[in-house]
Amino acid sequence: MNETKKSLTVNEKRTLTAIAERIFPATDTPGAVETGAVDYILAALGGAYAAQMPFYRNGLRAINRRARKSFGSSFASLNDDQQDAILTEFQAGTAPSWKKAAEFFETLRCHVLEGVFCEPHYGGNKEMTGWRLVDFPGQQFGYADPYINRRVDLEPVAFDDSGTTED
Repeated sequence: MNETKKSLTVNEKRTLTAIAERIFPATDTPGAVETGAVDYILAALGGAYAAQMPFYRNGLRAINRRARKSFGSSFASLNDDQQDAILTEFQAGTAPSWKKAAEFFETLRCHVLEGVFCEPHYGGNKEMTGWRLVDFPGQQFGYADPYINRRVDLEPVAFDDSGTTED
């Protein structure tokens, strides 16, 4: 496989999506997939995080190898408990299939969270859903005295490329 390829394959995207769903699952609130975390990661791997593409490819392959060896199927095809077992091994660094398992898991976990809570301009946090989950008001011009040292109940506002903020 060509390590310098600039985008993930369909199978790699499927694995990435399944991992993101387990790291930040949808419950009664949207999860990583619904908030656009995977879109954020894909955009970042095509831009600012392009140097990490080989690391991602190796990590996604290692996760699928482990899934096939442990459960006879690709990671995305496993049930939640099986997926969690694989990811727990990677998180702990005990996956026998790859020495950098813990580093990969932590990198991917951080990128998923970046995608959930980032400035929407970067491709994640669709409709400021992540910000709404934690009552973050976004790019406000300032706060009136009643909001100082208190929970802010303002609608989130995102940065706009034109140098202004969106309503």
